Amino acid sequence: MDFMRMLRGVAALAVTAGLVTAGGMAVAEDWAQIEADAKTEGALLVYSTTSRTAKAAEAFSADTGIAVEVVRLGEQDLIQRAYQEAAAGVRDVDMIVAEDWVAARELLSNTGYFVNYVPPTARELFPERHQDPLVLGFINRVFGYNTDKHPDADPFVSVWDLTTEDYRGRVMIRDVAITGEHQNAFTEWVRRSDELAADYEARFGKPLEMTEANAGLEFIKRFLQNDAIIMTSDTKISEAIGAPGQDNPPYGMFYVYSKHRDVPLQDLRLKDSRQISPTLGYYYPIVLQLSANAEHPNAAKMFMEYLGTLEGFAPWADSPGVYSPNPNQVPFDGDMPFAWWEERMWGYDLDFAAENRGIVLDTWLKYAQR
Repeated sequence: MDFMRMLRGVAALAVTAGLVTAGGMAVAEDWAQIEADAKTEGALLVYSTTSRTAKAAEAFSADTGIAVEVVRLGEQDLIQRAYQEAAAGVRDVDMIVAEDWVAARELLSNTGYFVNYVPPTARELFPERHQDPLVLGFINRVFGYNTDKHPDADPFVSVWDLTTEDYRGRVMIRDVAITGEHQNAFTEWVRRSDELAADYEARFGKPLEMTEANAGLEFIKRFLQNDAIIMTSDTKISEAIGAPGQDNPPYGMFYVYSKHRDVPLQDLRLKDSRQISPTLGYYYPIVLQLSANAEHPNAAKMFMEYLGTLEGFAPWADSPGVYSPNPNQVPFDGDMPFAWWEERMWGYDLDFAAENRGIVLDTWLKYAQR
C-alpha cells in the first residue's frame, strides 16, 4: 500500500490508545525488578532512523550485558514496517527511534501498536512537554552557503530570495516526497501564511501575488519553478555546498545542521544563515516509543532510560545540531543551546501537520514533476 494513502486512511479512523506513562500520569514501578527481569529476557530489537542508536546500544550492552540489535531504516520504511508487522501480529521489534512523529503518531501510536513510556531520568529531568511523546532529542535544519563565495557576509535576507533569478538552479533541498519532516515543516509555512506573505512584502516592497491557496504553497511552487536541485541526501548537499574551489557553488535549504561537524574534517567552506527571515530553518523531535506487545519490554525500558542520560546521549552530542531535553547537556563546542534555536526557528503543530501534509506533498509533486 502507498505510504501516504496508508497514513491518510489511519488518520481518518482517529483511533486513540492509552499511554503506559505520560507527563503527570507516571505509573510507579519497581526499577530494581525491571533491571532483574530485563537480564532474563534476551536480546532487544530496535528500529531506528539513525546509526547513532547502534553506537549507544554498544555502550549500553557493555554496561548491562543486555544484547541490542539495531535495524536502521529510513523514516517512511521504519513506520511502514513497524505498522505492517504490528497489524499482522508480529512481535519482533521492541521499541522504535523515530523522526517523523506526525506519521508515527497516526500509524503506530493512535492505533495502539506502540505506547509512550517515560523512564526515571526523563521523568525527573525532562520538561513535561517533552515527555509525551518521549523526546530523545531535537534536530535542526538550516539554510547554508559557501564562505569562499561569500567570505564577508551572509547572502540570505529572506526565504523568498530563493525564488528569484539570482538563485535559479542553485539551491539544493532533500526531496520532500521522501522526507516526512520536510512535509511537516512546510505545513507550518501553510499555517503561518500571513507571516510568510508579510516577509515577502517587507523584502520586495509589494504584496505577494498568489496563484496558490496560501503563501506556503505559493513558495513551494515558485521555489520549484526556479529550478531547485532535488537531492536524496543531506550529506551530499552539505558537501556540495561547502566544497572548496568553486566559482559558482550551490546553496542549501533544510539540510541538517549536524553536517557542520564535518567542516574541519573535510575542510568545507560551509556556513549556516543566521539572518534569513522569517525563520532560520526548522527543528523536529526524535521520539522513543515502546511496542505495546514487546517481547522484551523491560530491556526496552532500560535502554530508553539509558538514552535519556548524558552517557546514553553521547553519540548524538558529538556534533552541533542535536539537543537533548536533559538540561544537563552542554551544547557542542561552538553551537548554541536549543533554546536559542527554538526562538529563531519554526517547529510545527502536530495536528495541523497531520491534516495538511498531504496538501503540501500534492503541491510539491505537482510542480516537481514538471
